[in-house]
Amino acid sequence: MKNLFWAKVAFKNIYENKKFHLANLVVDIFTVITLYLYFFVATNEGLKTVKGYETLKVILYFGAAFLTIVTYLFKTYTGRILLKRRKKELGLYEVWGLGTKEIACIMGFENIYMYLLSVTTGLLLGMLLQRAIYETLFKMMKCSSNYESGFNSFSLLITMLITLVINLILYIKNLAVIKGQNAIALLTKGNTNQVIRKIKALDVVKGFAGVALIAGAYAYVNNNEDFINSISTILVAIGVLFVGSYFVISSFVVMIEFALKSKKSIYYKNPFFITIAKLIAKTKNNAMSLAVINILFTCVVLGTSSTAALYLGTERQAAAAFNVDGEINTTVRENKELVADIVKEAAKEAGTEVELIRTFDRYAFQTVFDEEKGSFDNNNAVTKDLPELVEIITLDDYNKYENKNLTLEDDEVFFIGEEDFETRDYDELDYYGKKLKVKEVLEGPLFARTDNIKYAYEYTIIVKDYETMEECREYMVSLGNDREIHHWINYTTSGNLDEKTRFDEILGEKLINTPTVEYFDSNATQRRTRYARNAIFLFIGIFISIIFVMYMIFIMYYKQIQEAVDDVEDVRIMKKVGMVEKEIKQGIRIENRILFFIPIVMAFCHVLACFGLICSVLKLFMLTDMKFAALCIFAFSMFILLVYLLMYAGANKVYTNIVLNEHN
Repeated sequence: MKNLFWAKVAFKNIYENKKFHLANLVVDIFTVITLYLYFFVATNEGLKTVKGYETLKVILYFGAAFLTIVTYLFKTYTGRILLKRRKKELGLYEVWGLGTKEIACIMGFENIYMYLLSVTTGLLLGMLLQRAIYETLFKMMKCSSNYESGFNSFSLLITMLITLVINLILYIKNLAVIKGQNAIALLTKGNTNQVIRKIKALDVVKGFAGVALIAGAYAYVNNNEDFINSISTILVAIGVLFVGSYFVISSFVVMIEFALKSKKSIYYKNPFFITIAKLIAKTKNNAMSLAVINILFTCVVLGTSSTAALYLGTERQAAAAFNVDGEINTTVRENKELVADIVKEAAKEAGTEVELIRTFDRYAFQTVFDEEKGSFDNNNAVTKDLPELVEIITLDDYNKYENKNLTLEDDEVFFIGEEDFETRDYDELDYYGKKLKVKEVLEGPLFARTDNIKYAYEYTIIVKDYETMEECREYMVSLGNDREIHHWINYTTSGNLDEKTRFDEILGEKLINTPTVEYFDSNATQRRTRYARNAIFLFIGIFISIIFVMYMIFIMYYKQIQEAVDDVEDVRIMKKVGMVEKEIKQGIRIENRILFFIPIVMAFCHVLACFGLICSVLKLFMLTDMKFAALCIFAFSMFILLVYLLMYAGANKVYTNIVLNEHN
C-alpha cells in the first residue's frame, strides 16, 4: 500500500512538472528509435546481400556504441540540471520526515515511468518506421532492399537493455548526490544568478589557460600531417576545445564583461546598466551549458557536413579510386595471361571492348629510405609522416608500358625516387647491406601506380629480369622478410557507367571460380561499396546530429525556464523602480543574444580551424575535391545556424513570457 502511495506521488510530480520533463522525454524517445534502427538494420538478413556486409555491420555497431556513450554523457549532464532544479523539493521531503528510502522510492517510480514511456513509445515508433527507413537507406545505397520483415527480438532486447543500464546508473548516481546533502543544504539552494562583484585571480588564470588550450588545439589540428590518424586527432581536439571553451566562457568572457562594466560611458547607459551585472553572473553560472552547446554545434556541423559530403561525393570518390578501370592480382605468375583472357571474355559478354590490358610483376614491402646515404634499412629512424615502400619491377615490364628500350647489365639497376622529395643522382644503393649499382635515376611516377590516393611514399628499383627479382626476394627472406612477389593485371574498358558496371559484375563472377586470383577491385566495385558505406555513414550521422540538436534544444529550453523563474523577482523590482516594459524587453534581448551567440561564434571558429583536418579525413575516403567539401561544410553550417536561430527565437519567447507575465 505504501509503495502505491509513492507511485502516485511520483506520477503527480511528473505531471505537475511536465514542462521540465517533456524535452528530456522527447530526446529519450528519439534515442531509443535511433538505437533500435541501428541494430535492426545491422541484423536484418537483407543487409547480407550487400557487398561489404561485414564492414557495414561493424560501422552500424560502432554508431550504436558511440550513441550509447554520448547518451550516457549527456543524460548525466541533463540529469544534473534537473536534479539541481528539484533540490528544494527534495529538501522539503526530508523536512516532512521522509527518509532516503522513501525519496529513493519516489525517484525510482519516476524513473520507471519515464523509462517505460520512452522505451515503449520509442520502440513502437521504431517498428512503425523500420521498413520505410530501411528501404530509404537501401535506395541511398543504390541496392535492392531485400527487406526481411518479422519480429526482431534482438534489436528490441538490446535497445531496452542499453537504455535500462544507462537509467539505472544515473538513478544510483542521483541517489548518492541526495544522500550526501542534508535538508537545510537542499532548501537553501536559491537563485544562482547573484551579482559577482569582482573577478578572482584564479579566473584570470583559467581565462588565459582556456585561450591557450584553444590556440593549442588549433595548432595541433593544422600541423597534423598524418591524415591516416586524422579521426583520432579530431576526437582529441574536440576534447581539448571543450575544456578550453569552458574556461574561456566562464573566465575570459567574464573578464571582458567586467572590463565593459568598468567603462562608465558604456555601463551607465541604458540598457547596459541593467544587463551587464546580470550578464556576468549568468555567463559564469551557465558556462558549462554554453560550452556543451558550443561543442554540440561544432560536432553537428562537422559530422553532418562531412558525412553528407562523403555521400554526395561518392561518384567523385569512385572515379578517383584507380587511374585504370580495375586491377587483379594472381598468386601464380604463369596465370597472368589466363586472367587477361578472362578479362577479354567478360568484356565480350558485356558488350564492351578492352581498351588497355597490361600484366606485370611487383615485389614490394615497407622500408625506411635514407635519402642522404641512399640506403634501405628498417633500422633507420622513421622521420616521415607516411609509411615508405620499396618496390622492385623488371625492366621488360617497364619498357613495355613506358614504350622505351632501356637496357641493363647483370649488376645494374634503374632507380625512381619518391616524387614528393628531391632525388639525388645515386651511383649505388644500399639494399639492406647489398650494393646495387645505379645506371640512371629515372623520372616517376611509375606506371604501376594505379591508386590515386597517396598512402605511402614509394621508391622503385628496376632490375634486369624476373630472375634478378627472385634473387632480391630470396635475399630478403634470408633476412627474415617473407613477402611474396605479386603478379598484376590492369585493364580499362570502353562503355558508359552502366556498361562498365555490367562488365564488372560478369568479371567478378568469373574470377570467383579462378582459385589463383586473390584480389580484384575496380572503379565500378568501388562505386557500389562506397555508396553502401557512405549511405550508412550518412544514416548514422543524420540521426546522431538530430539527437545532438535535441540536446541543444533541451539545454536551452530548460535553462531559459530556470533563468526566467529566477529572474521573475528581479523584473518585479525593475517595474517598481519605474522601468517600463519596453526597456526591460530591450535588456532581455541584449542579455539573451550575447549568451546565445557566444558559443556559436566560438563554434564557427572551431569549424574553420578544423577544416583542413576534415579535408584530410575526406581524402582518406578518396574525396579529393576540397571545393566541394568546403561547399558542403558551408551549406550545412548555414542550415544548422538557421535551426539554432529558430531555437533561440523560441527560447527567448519562453523566457520573456515567463518573466513579464508571471504576475500579470
